[in-house]
Amino acid sequence: MTRLQPLTLVDRMSLIILMALTTVTILVAAEAHAFCSVFCIHGDRTPEMDICAGR
Repeated sequence: MTRLQPLTLVDRMSLIILMALTTVTILVAAEAHAFCSVFCIHGDRTPEMDICAGR
């Protein structure tokens, strides 16, 4: 049988940093989507402030 070795400190820190960056990325994407949805779909679109040019 294979025995699992515990992760080293560097591996644990790398995993924690990866999880934190993933969480922050998802939160920022969700916030940007909510902002864009409010101002590009429901709000008044003005030529001076075209936030979502792709729509």
